[in-house]
Amino acid sequence: MLTLRTLTLSLLLTIVVASVGSGLLLDKLYSELYSSEQTNKNLTQAQLEAIGSQLSKILRKLENKEEFIKAWQEENSPIFLEVINRDDIGIPEKLLQELETTGNITLSSATSLSYYSFLKEGDNYPDAGSYLVIRSPLATNHNQPKWLPALFTIIFYTLLMLIVFAWLFPLIRRLQTMQLSAKKLGEGDLSARITPSVVSHIKDIELEFNRMAQRIEELVSDISLLSSAISHEMRAPLAKLQFGLDALREEEDEETRRVYQDRLDKVIADMTNLIETLLRYARLDKNIAQLPKDEVDLLELCARLSAAVTQAKNIASNSAAASIDISINAKNPFYIVKGDVFYLNLLLENLLANAVKYGRGKILISLDQHDNKILLTIEDNGSGIKEDFKQNIFKPFIRGDETKYEGGAPRVSQKGYGLGMALVKRIADLHNVDIEITASAALGGAKFSLLFT
Repeated sequence: MLTLRTLTLSLLLTIVVASVGSGLLLDKLYSELYSSEQTNKNLTQAQLEAIGSQLSKILRKLENKEEFIKAWQEENSPIFLEVINRDDIGIPEKLLQELETTGNITLSSATSLSYYSFLKEGDNYPDAGSYLVIRSPLATNHNQPKWLPALFTIIFYTLLMLIVFAWLFPLIRRLQTMQLSAKKLGEGDLSARITPSVVSHIKDIELEFNRMAQRIEELVSDISLLSSAISHEMRAPLAKLQFGLDALREEEDEETRRVYQDRLDKVIADMTNLIETLLRYARLDKNIAQLPKDEVDLLELCARLSAAVTQAKNIASNSAAASIDISINAKNPFYIVKGDVFYLNLLLENLLANAVKYGRGKILISLDQHDNKILLTIEDNGSGIKEDFKQNIFKPFIRGDETKYEGGAPRVSQKGYGLGMALVKRIADLHNVDIEITASAALGGAKFSLLFT
């Protein structure tokens, strides 16, 4: 998947490759159209100097140089040939001295090459001290149309734009798709998602957008559920308070009033516990980015919680038959994961409380480690969980009762607010822990499996 840094580097690389590639392609095309053809017709400097040297030797041997030059010009040769004297040579004095010293010199202009050869005194020609001049069009002087450079410039930038557009087109399409999905999300369609493309420059952003949309949908769903559940949960204790206050006003017996006051205190305590539980659930969303990454030993945590649960249950029970038996099965001396120790403690505490509440007194905790993954399972000997209820058990204000469990006699309605398993799911998601609910083969009840990666 491409990150934004890779995206930027990819764009720059595309522009550089497109510029260099287009330039080389046009240069080759230009050379094919003009260079090879024109080079065959005209002479290079080395070729002109070789011809000039030979012609100079020939002219020095000829007695009638005028007839040779006239015959040469009548052939319509692209090479111009003439013999001039010193006064008509028309080159700077410094170059003229170099010509007389070396015997020949080659000069070039914007359109032609000129070869000068000094014919020394004593040559049989009307003016002694004459010079042979040979002129030829430049081999690189292409008779190209004036509009050709502009055409090649247009072709170059057109190729460059086409290559860059070919790179940008998929990006533009994906951005338009993201814009439409964001618009739908803003209009209230919380199910709006982006289908990631196989080849996408912004696949990371698309996946993050989907995670954000999923999170928003879950939060809105939680808010709606919390609103309706709070109104339902608070209605009963408020009615009890109103009824208790009315009864307290009408009662004159002190003993009876004390009983009413104790009941009102219990109702207020229940309401306080409900509000604290709701606040604890709500705070989880605010602490996502602030979660510390402590090293937590799951085995030590399970042992401490098991001892606390067993002690509390045995103290509260009046008979040995009602006691709780928690076993821990672990091969290694420690099982270290990274996370928030408070919330991981809360997660395991709620799972153990659920096993105690719906089990029949026996709980098995197992820990196993493969590579860098740790599997923690909590099993009980209760009635198990129905398949259709597994999808709803982690929702807020969903309680388990006799209608949700398989087998056994009807059980009394369980106390609680239905937020324990919702807290478990939320904490597991914050720590990237996978939860699976199956039937326990060892104890016959429910089995919660937590995979820490």
